[in-house]
Amino acid sequence: MRQSGDRRALRLFNLYRTVLAAGLVTLLVLPGDNIVFVNHQSGLFSITALVYLVLSIGFSFGMLRREASRQAQFVLQLLTDIALLSLLDFSSGISPGVFATLTLVPVTFAGFWQPGRWTQLYAVVAIAGVLSASLAARELFDENFPLADLGVLALAHLTIALVSGLTGRSMADTRLEMGAKELDLASLTQLNALIVQRMDEGVLVVDGENMVRLINPAAAELFGIRPENILHRPLSALSQPLDELLKAWRQGIPLQGDRILPLRLQLTATGRGRDQRVLLMLENMQQQDSRLQREKLAALGRLTASLAHEIRNPLAAISHATQLLAESPALSEQEQPLISIQLNQVRRLNRLIHDVLTLSRRKTPQWEDIELSDWLETLREEWRLSWPDLYRCLRLNIEDRPIQVRADSEHLRQLLTLLLDNAIRHGTPQKGESIIRLSLYRADPNATPCIEVVDNGPGVPADIQAMIYEPFYSTRHEGTGLGLYIARELCEANYCELTYFEDKSRELNSSGAMGYSASHKKASIGAKGGCFRITFPMERPVSSVNEAKEAVSG
Repeated sequence: MRQSGDRRALRLFNLYRTVLAAGLVTLLVLPGDNIVFVNHQSGLFSITALVYLVLSIGFSFGMLRREASRQAQFVLQLLTDIALLSLLDFSSGISPGVFATLTLVPVTFAGFWQPGRWTQLYAVVAIAGVLSASLAARELFDENFPLADLGVLALAHLTIALVSGLTGRSMADTRLEMGAKELDLASLTQLNALIVQRMDEGVLVVDGENMVRLINPAAAELFGIRPENILHRPLSALSQPLDELLKAWRQGIPLQGDRILPLRLQLTATGRGRDQRVLLMLENMQQQDSRLQREKLAALGRLTASLAHEIRNPLAAISHATQLLAESPALSEQEQPLISIQLNQVRRLNRLIHDVLTLSRRKTPQWEDIELSDWLETLREEWRLSWPDLYRCLRLNIEDRPIQVRADSEHLRQLLTLLLDNAIRHGTPQKGESIIRLSLYRADPNATPCIEVVDNGPGVPADIQAMIYEPFYSTRHEGTGLGLYIARELCEANYCELTYFEDKSRELNSSGAMGYSASHKKASIGAKGGCFRITFPMERPVSSVNEAKEAVSG
């Protein structure tokens, strides 16, 4: 039984006991002779009845103690009932009599309370008590009693114990099943509430009186309120047009469209009258339009990649033909500049196609653990042969301590190539030598790793800094405008952050506010051009990585 059901049953059983004992005591104090007391043991009967009443009252106070064991209380009360009723049966002079029959009540209650073999045991104890009372009355008072009555009473005890035990077992199984269903229902209700709370669409539930019964955060955000401020309040307090539309819908008036700008509305009703609940699904059309726009852009991107691939071969033929034409001896001096312009534009188109194909072929990152210090040193040696223009102006500043990150090495290589190419193209000073600093650092062991690409050029004007990551935006006529856009996409794919700083010297003079180490500050002082910073997510220790690999392989 559940705790509340257990205590209610005990109280009901004790109430029966108290009423019975009080009735017996009342009969004792009434004037005149009582037909029940035909034996000379009326004094024992009176004492037993009084003790029965006192114990019943004591049991009532005992049940008020929450810490008391319900099982112990039940066993004690049951055995007390059987013992005292048997004693009352003996002292009444009519054995087996009415008090012997009353022992069926605790046996029946035991079947509902504790079904199983214990019920049969209690029945046997009750039979033994009644039999003992009858035998004692026969020996002491020379009373005769029919054995048939005692046999019938014993059979009644066993039958009642069996029937009540089976019924109690069935009720217990039903309660367990209902309890399991209640737990499942509570879990399902909690899960549904969690789903509703996390839905992107707004959800409103209104009762038959147009009172708001449920509102999720998405719906509250649409109306610019807090959910708790509108619960159990009229729908009109949230939106008067929505309230009028719902009233018209209840009356069967056809709705003129399903929109309340900028929302799309869907209505579903359950129940009738005051018990009716109406579910209102609110969809933000601006968000839907944004999703459609993103899907269109994705489709347009795939189309652009296909066109770029198709254009590449004819463009290569044009480039080759133009180069052959430039070598022709019949070409006049006035035509040479035209050939040069044509070659430059072909190279620009070829670079644009390369960037578009690079963007469209971006794959899911292949995660690997990279020790950045050694990786950058190796990369610089590769650039010494493959990119001599960069190698001459590159200054590498790497901290002594190892810095490990988890990223896609090919993506990281493309990212640095784009940033360094951007520094060469846009970070060249008007006077003096071009210097590009590539720095790897952490402010302290708990800080996130950073890579910075710093040039000593004029930097990016403040009025266009917000546009540098937009696709096809470029400040140079020969630029494609996709370099920084692809760089940011590569950063996001590897859970990194790409940021730009206008004045590097001002960042350095902020006394470590941006998290620079002392060696990094010393190497970077004097750089006043553009600064692009790649901030990696928090690195994992090498030991943790190895442990994870061993766990997976095991």
